Amino acid sequence: MKAVNDVHAVLLDLDGTLVNTRTRFFLVFNESLEKFNLPTLTKNTFEDYYNNASLDLLVPQNVAIQFWDHFLENYSKTSSPDEFRISGSKQALHQLKKMGISIGIVTGRIASTESVMTELKKHELDNFVDVIVTRLKNQNTNDDYFSKEQNLLEALEKLCHKSNESMFVGDYITDIRSGKRIGALTVAVLSGGIKKEILAKEYPDFIIKSVAELPSIISGLNNSY
Repeated sequence: MKAVNDVHAVLLDLDGTLVNTRTRFFLVFNESLEKFNLPTLTKNTFEDYYNNASLDLLVPQNVAIQFWDHFLENYSKTSSPDEFRISGSKQALHQLKKMGISIGIVTGRIASTESVMTELKKHELDNFVDVIVTRLKNQNTNDDYFSKEQNLLEALEKLCHKSNESMFVGDYITDIRSGKRIGALTVAVLSGGIKKEILAKEYPDFIIKSVAELPSIISGLNNSY
């Protein structure tokens, strides 16, 4: 594990990390496939690709940027009645605030911060969040489309914290990569459904079942220095 200062800021992904929106992902992904005249998926096929972090393989390179921009822009405009707050997330954020930790949400959605805050309120998570950073349209047009590096740095600047005193928590491989690039501790959560062995290949500092385990991890880190 990399050497860091005490953890003073925790940045978290939203979907799959704090809130289960898997059905929404399925609906919006199929809608996007249809819009770009690509074959849609059954729920079982979708789950297989999703759990193996390989949905991007279904999107031709020549339309990938437009496809994912469309998908991420429409994600906040859709919802499903079976969405729920991931077990233990509210208690974990409450405990982190009691520990004096700054909390930021860094999501890949192309959406207003207000729309994200509305969802956080729906799931009773809004009172624990200090800053929200969302993705801009056409933000990354290079090979690393899903990178959140600039969003993480923006969130830390707003929180007045440095990368080496922060932690980024997410459920996807690019979350780990983005956190590593800015020099933060990285935590992969299994609550999003990506297979553990796939996340492990990115060498996050921690792999945990859900954010419910965060307070004990941070407490242990901060007390060890």
